[in-house]
Amino acid sequence: MTEPFATWLETLAAEARSAGAAEQQHQKEAARRAAALKEARAFAWRRLNLMRTLAAAMRGAEDAETATAAGRAAMLREVGWNGATQAQRDVAERFAPVTLAVWAATRPEPDAEPEPGDAAAAFAAFEDWYAAERGAPFLALMEREIVELPLVEV
Repeated sequence: MTEPFATWLETLAAEARSAGAAEQQHQKEAARRAAALKEARAFAWRRLNLMRTLAAAMRGAEDAETATAAGRAAMLREVGWNGATQAQRDVAERFAPVTLAVWAATRPEPDAEPEPGDAAAAFAAFEDWYAAERGAPFLALMEREIVELPLVEV
């Protein structure tokens, strides 16, 4: 084999390795992006469902205390907590402004017209606090692992 041809083969091999590495890098980036989009979608639905659940739980509450208790119970239920630990009670306490904002926004005859973004701002502030305090997104608590059970014929 001539020297120029051998050099050219080495160049082709280097290009092939480089292309393979670029493809692997792209696949890793695509997987990371897909995971981020999947989480964003899941969190958006969880956020929507939580707010719908809060609004339904507080429907008909006559005062802020009743609304807060109903909203707290709904939130704890949604994340799978029972409020038995101090940490859970602390989170529920920090969640109270969200329940009050949702209650104010959903009352048929509010005392004072709430600002349209009050509930959204209250929940965003709560999510920011939770992430800073606990090092994880609040909505990750609502992750439900689906256990596959074996099919049993009867």
